[in-house]
Amino acid sequence: MSGGHAHYVIVDDAGHRVWSRNRGARTLYHDVLTGPDHMIAFVHDQEGGHHDFWMNAVWWQGVALLDLRERHLLVHTVEHIPGRDRRTSLLEVRAWLRLVVSAWPGWRVTWASRGLHEIMDHLGLPYDTVLYLGESLDLPPAWALAPTEDDDDLSIVAEAVIAVRSDDGRLSFGGVWSTGLDVPLLAGPERLLSPQDEAWPFAALDAVPWSGAYVDAPNRTLDWWSLDCSLDPRELAARWAGWRLTSHEDRFEDVARLVGPELVLDVGTDEEAFERVATWFDASAGPAGWTP
Repeated sequence: MSGGHAHYVIVDDAGHRVWSRNRGARTLYHDVLTGPDHMIAFVHDQEGGHHDFWMNAVWWQGVALLDLRERHLLVHTVEHIPGRDRRTSLLEVRAWLRLVVSAWPGWRVTWASRGLHEIMDHLGLPYDTVLYLGESLDLPPAWALAPTEDDDDLSIVAEAVIAVRSDDGRLSFGGVWSTGLDVPLLAGPERLLSPQDEAWPFAALDAVPWSGAYVDAPNRTLDWWSLDCSLDPRELAARWAGWRLTSHEDRFEDVARLVGPELVLDVGTDEEAFERVATWFDASAGPAGWTP
């Protein structure tokens, strides 16, 4: 994922104001960990400060919304936690959120998995407030690649892994490497159920993908978890008419149980991930605990 721009939104009794920072998404992880007072001062130093100072959705890669009325922080980025020889799976993002909660006492902290769509919902704004928001890419007919790749001794897990149970009961797994989960979900059931040459009959993963979905054609159900699925839920429902749709937020465990034993996740525990990520942001590691 390349470095991108960030939005910062502050909401108070007077309404909302928006600031932006070029390539701010890459530093968002350590900027947020400075706590509310420092974060508010940081945001005020950025460009903008108007209610309509939105960059287009193509350039945007991260957002932090501080609702001072509700003491609610919503945050999202498509960037991985920066640093050499690091892997950011869903467990590492969960661990980082625990660090944020400790740095923001008295605040509710939410990972906005639907990105700017979720921010617009919080503000009560139409999605077309942000240019190009909702203009999704098309999923190619041959959409599935291997769920993992070997890079010498390192196993690399796809950004999203999709399990598909066809009408005849056969299960297959495909990896999606370059998009959020919104693109495959908005492609609809016909595209995802189409036979894929590169799909596997099982998936053994050593990290939790940012997103995963289970398409169960016999039961007409779609279940998913995701850290990056920016879409309009009304459009999703229209594409999957007649199906039961369930977002499990970041609870990949729920979806894995539905898929069954063909999905093997050898990923460690939340506590192990927290101990690892805490060292990445230790104060001794450098400014704001960030090691580039």
